[in-house]
Formats: sequence, structure tokens, C-alpha cells
Amino acid sequence: MFKPEEIIFAPTGRCNLSCAHCRVPRVPGPLSADDAISLLRSVREHGVDRVGFSGGEPFLEMDFLCGVTKAAVELDFIFDRAMTNADWWRDETDLRRSLNALFDAGFDGKFGVSVDTYHAQDLSRLVVFFNAVFDIWGRRDCCEIVWTTSPDDSGLLNKFGILADALNGELVLEDGRPLVINGNNSNGDDPDAAPDDEYSEESGFDDPNALSILFDRILFSPSAEEAAWSDANWFTDDFCAGPGNVFYVHPDGRIAVCCGFANESDALVVGKLGTDDFESLMRNAGTSAYVRICYEKGLGAERLRLENSGTRFPGKTADLCVFCDYLCKKGFIG
Repeated sequence: MFKPEEIIFAPTGRCNLSCAHCRVPRVPGPLSADDAISLLRSVREHGVDRVGFSGGEPFLEMDFLCGVTKAAVELDFIFDRAMTNADWWRDETDLRRSLNALFDAGFDGKFGVSVDTYHAQDLSRLVVFFNAVFDIWGRRDCCEIVWTTSPDDSGLLNKFGILADALNGELVLEDGRPLVINGNNSNGDDPDAAPDDEYSEESGFDDPNALSILFDRILFSPSAEEAAWSDANWFTDDFCAGPGNVFYVHPDGRIAVCCGFANESDALVVGKLGTDDFESLMRNAGTSAYVRICYEKGLGAERLRLENSGTRFPGKTADLCVFCDYLCKKGFIG
């Protein structure tokens, strides 16, 4: 059953970049910080204990970001990611002023930095951003790179390699995909410093001074693309235990029950910020036919029902989110 564990706020649809893959409506925002804090209190009383930020570019709404962060600290939330393109700042003074404000507000989660072929940031600015975060938070393991696949990622590994070199690190690959940027040592450029411990995907590094930037690969909302349906096997139903079980608050105040491809769909929207509290959101989720398919019946069972009734899909997809997005776009809601 749907049991939310996290709430994610996208305070604005505004962004300083215009990436071709982005499907976020350019709603100016911001969300009301007062309404967001009220919802924080409501969901916290019912066991939701994680909070994150997305967008748009959330750092374009620093008042919201810092105000909600302070409230989350007071309510004893655990911070997840603050997503960012890392390129929203005017100059380094502006960057450090904003980052210091967020640090002073109490944010101690991860920075999910979008770096891929769609985000055309200047690498030198990315290096300045990473180093500023490492300096202010006093550790070099508080950033992740979130990259969205594109039809042609041929030059992306080279981009990641250049970034790793600029951060005095090394890009580690697994089956040809970026896994982590490791630090050469935990003491900056000191050639006599002891090397970092070997990185483990399970435990990371024990030393917070060791450079460790994990990569999180996300498929590009490809439900209409032929390649999305070329898998040998169907997905394994997990009842949305991956990107689901969250409240995702869109820049226009709509609240969805998923942070995956399909969360813009009305089928997954269960309420509105400033109108609904935890209990009404859960009631709405409980009466939603599609939410019950995702979290109770299972998308795998829905696929079988549709096939048995004559529906034919473009092929097979091993990605649950691709299938969900396709159903929402096509209106296949049983």
C-alpha cells in the first residue's frame, strides 16, 4: 500500500537553463513557505521523516529553501537531496553567500547535481560549485551527480573524466558506466598525504574528507521512444518501492504520490498545497484507482489485464517507470 516516507518540494518551475529534456512547467512560483511548513508539520505527525528539494532550480528561491530547511530541522526531519544544476549563481561571492545561508539554516543532506548532455554547464563553473560546497560543509562526500540518459552520450564519459581530474579525483566505471569519482587523497593536493581508503558501493568512504561523488543514472522519460521497449523481459513489479512512496509538491502546488516520470500526470495527483493535510491526501490516494494499481494491485498485474483485454504494447520494457509513464500518457487506467 502507499505509505509515504518522504516529501519533496519543487518551489519553482523557473530555471536559468532551458534543457531540451525538461518537462517541468515553467510555473514561476514560489510555493508558499508557510503552507509548505504547515504540510511538513502534518506529515511529520504521521511518520514521514525525510524531506528533499527539486525544481525547476530550487536555488532561485533561497527564502523558501532556507525557511523550509529551518522548519525541517526543528521538526527533526532527515534531509535527502537538494537538486540543482549548479550553474544558477552570478559569481563566486553570490554562490558562497547562498550556500552559507543554506548551511546556516541547517541543511545537511546531499546535493544532487545534474550533469549530462542536456545540461550545458561550463565545467569550470561546476568545479567552483563543488569546491565551494566541500569547503562550506567541511566534507567531500556530500554531492552526487544525477545524469539523464540521452540518445547520444558518447562524449559524456570524457566530460565526467575532465571533471574528475579538475577535482583531483579519478572516475571509476562499472560496465562502461560512471560509478563514482574517488579522491586521490583526503588532504587536498598534499603529495605526501595518505591515500583514501578504497571505495565500497555499500559503505562509501569512512573518511568524510575523502572525495566521493556517486553517480545516479536516470532514464530520459522515454515511454514514446522505440528504445524504451526493446528489453528482453518485462519489469519486476515492486509496487513503486523505488521512486514512489513520496509526496511530491509541484511548483503549482499540486501534490503527487511519485517523483518518477509520470508525476506530472493527473492520475498521480492527490491534493493541493495549502488545501490538503496528510489525512486528506491519504484519503484521496486511497480512492484513486490508479494509485491503488501502482501501490496495491501492481503495474505488472495491470499489464496482464490490459494484454488479456487486447491491448498491445510497443514491446517490452524492464523499467517500471517507463511503463507507468506510458499508461498515464495513453490513458490506460483500469
